[in-house]
Amino acid sequence: MIRIFNPTDKDFSSNGNIAIKPLKLIETKKKSLNGWYIDAEVSVEYADHIKQDNLCVTKSKSKINLQAFRIDGIKVKGRTIVFKAHHVMFDADRLFLKDVRPVNMSAISALNYINDATDNPSPFTLTSNVVGANTAYFIRKTLIQAWSVIEERWAGVFDADNFNVTFKEDVAVDRQVSLTYGSQLESIEVVENWNQVVTMLYPTGRDGIMLPEKVLVSNIQYPQPYSKTVSFDTKLDDEEKTENNIIEELRSNALAYLRENEVPKVMYTVKSDVNQNLTIGDLVVVKHPQLEINTTVQEYVYNVMTNRVATLVFGNYNRDVKKQFDSMKESINDAVEKASTSIKLSKEQTDLINNLNKNGYVYIDDNEILILDKLPREDAINVWRLGLGGLAFSPNGYEGPYSYALTQDGRFNASFIASGEITTNMLASDVGSSLDISSNNAINMEIANREAGDEFVKSSLEQTISDFNIQFQKEIADQNGKVDLLTSYFNFSDEGLEIGKSDSDFSILQTNDGISLNYKGTPISSWKIVNGVPQMDVTALIVLERIVMGNHIIMKHKNADEAKSGTIWQHTRKIG
Repeated sequence: MIRIFNPTDKDFSSNGNIAIKPLKLIETKKKSLNGWYIDAEVSVEYADHIKQDNLCVTKSKSKINLQAFRIDGIKVKGRTIVFKAHHVMFDADRLFLKDVRPVNMSAISALNYINDATDNPSPFTLTSNVVGANTAYFIRKTLIQAWSVIEERWAGVFDADNFNVTFKEDVAVDRQVSLTYGSQLESIEVVENWNQVVTMLYPTGRDGIMLPEKVLVSNIQYPQPYSKTVSFDTKLDDEEKTENNIIEELRSNALAYLRENEVPKVMYTVKSDVNQNLTIGDLVVVKHPQLEINTTVQEYVYNVMTNRVATLVFGNYNRDVKKQFDSMKESINDAVEKASTSIKLSKEQTDLINNLNKNGYVYIDDNEILILDKLPREDAINVWRLGLGGLAFSPNGYEGPYSYALTQDGRFNASFIASGEITTNMLASDVGSSLDISSNNAINMEIANREAGDEFVKSSLEQTISDFNIQFQKEIADQNGKVDLLTSYFNFSDEGLEIGKSDSDFSILQTNDGISLNYKGTPISSWKIVNGVPQMDVTALIVLERIVMGNHIIMKHKNADEAKSGTIWQHTRKIG
């Protein structure tokens, strides 16, 4: 049974507005934030209750309590209604964060901090056992997008029991389940990706530094070597950047990368003889011909009405690429926004120059060029001055002082600089002053996020490409033997409709006057109406048996097969 509740209900201990026996009810759950929804079908008589945003409460394979799913995507099909409903934890996609910055916080502190900062009150209660502190900035992001960043940066996985959301360590549950290549995999769909595999790693660090041993070798080896070089950035503070520290950090990062990529990325989909006891996050050891691979359950499809798991997906990576593309989309949007700001600034500067350049006077002296707002120069207030010493502007007259200047020795003085990009080795304050960048969000965010962001984007792109290759190869494999070469065609032209096959010289042309059979574009037979009488024209006619004309038949002579070549034998008789 499913129970229907109002959109704002939080207590699901009753039967709600109505209890309905569905015709179909399938639950699909994926790991963490990758998706959790039901597909349902009910009688059309319940149309008054199956409404957008109403809550459909039903049991779930992975939870003791009944779970609430928000109705969406309603379709009426004859006498039934089909709809999809997403778990209420994904209501987080409707909550907005304007500018929230958890700095050096634990996971639970960061989660509560952003949960209290949404544009509308959040219905969620959060708990976490993930340790460690980190920093993240969320500017104009949804709560679900913020959770996704926290999932990556604090290294955990999300789950929910209705509006109670947990963020826990990603530790597989060992239920002593294993699969062996061979007979046990005959009914299992297997996808393997070896693109990222490395068994001999040549790591490089900042400024091309390498390990003294040059190469790290995996304990796992295959008949063919998998060698590659990977660059790693440093996260050490300036005072920690000694040669020994940099080497140790490089070795640690490289070993972690090697362990992560010494085995292929695999994904298995089981649709028959499914183990009914496994759920999201459970460990499945796959005994590969060359090694053992630890995988975890990533997804299940559960028939709620029969209490049976129909499909189980397990692997050693997250195959859901939506978040990766969402991240890439956000990066593109940020770049577009920055470009729009630069374009706007450029337009404003262009308008300023175009307007002001219609006024003023150019005064050329023996050793300098002046641009003045009035003459003589002694009366001018706004002055541009160009000479061998440099270019300067004064709003205080010719004698200065000059507020902005680019001088011959390479110095540039300005109260405001707007730039799409500035490359510098150092930002320094004047003597006796301090450099204040606290109001510059871009610099602050770059300092806090650059290293983590670079690594995230790099890994996201690598995994996205890898996942795309896997899916592409799978689609090709699925279509193998199923695709036929299509040679038939039809063509509409001023003459009419032509139908044929690209590998044949024959075609049929239908026009307003009739139909013709063409050979290499030339009619060899046609059917049309002439003066109200149907008429058939034939270029050449070969009759094998008989011709009927009115009440007469012209038939093949009984001795025609014995006739000499070129001789025509005919037999004609009257019908009736």
